[in-house]
Amino acid sequence: MKHVFIASTLALALMACNDGSGKKQGAGGSTETENTVQEAQPGGTIQVTILNREKDTSSVQFHFTVDTLRYERTFNDVPLIKGYDDSAIIRTLWDKPNSVWIGLIKPDRSTRYYHGSQDGRSLKINWVPSPPARIYEYVEKKLGLGKSIRNQPLVQQYKKNIQSGKIISDFVVELRPKSRDSVGVYMTFGGLDYTAGLLVPEGAKPYIQAYKDDNCFVGLQMNDDLVEIYEVKVIDGRLGFRQLKSVK
Repeated sequence: MKHVFIASTLALALMACNDGSGKKQGAGGSTETENTVQEAQPGGTIQVTILNREKDTSSVQFHFTVDTLRYERTFNDVPLIKGYDDSAIIRTLWDKPNSVWIGLIKPDRSTRYYHGSQDGRSLKINWVPSPPARIYEYVEKKLGLGKSIRNQPLVQQYKKNIQSGKIISDFVVELRPKSRDSVGVYMTFGGLDYTAGLLVPEGAKPYIQAYKDDNCFVGLQMNDDLVEIYEVKVIDGRLGFRQLKSVK
């Protein structure tokens, strides 16, 4: 059976412990391959500077040149992951001598992309909410954007006693066999539990990876790739999860 991963943009589903429930929703994505990207010889330079790293959001400055042309632009209120060197959360890709893509990592481990390009005798840099799949797949798979923040052990069960809000409880995420090609993703905190289904394609291995004490990712290991399917976390005493990709 052939399985296709589809990227999803979803709101976090929050389930109030002991007194409520949540919901999740999904959307489709793209399936372009990384093989259509050829790195070009840069026709200029790109310098990326991150300011205010200690604050909730940062400012990102770009200094972009192509031949004799120069351009500067600053984007404010940019959410970026904390606790890592700038070199670990930035990757640049020149796909043409006058075209450069810049990928950054956000707090939820997803990515944010900017594109620098030439328009006649002018340069520009824009935020691109939905870059082509061939670009982000190349930056993340070939150039390794995000790999440095995904080096925690891969396990089948995670258990940690934590305090969230006024609740102290075991936060548990566990993979449970369900059928030949699927597992159940069991999660519990503060007296509430929930089980989500996860299809497992042939050759893939499901895993749990703890990002923080109150935050786990559940995904599939396929060769050298880690494909994150669910995020499970506890926020202010509430158990929540969201689906990052779907498997069909």
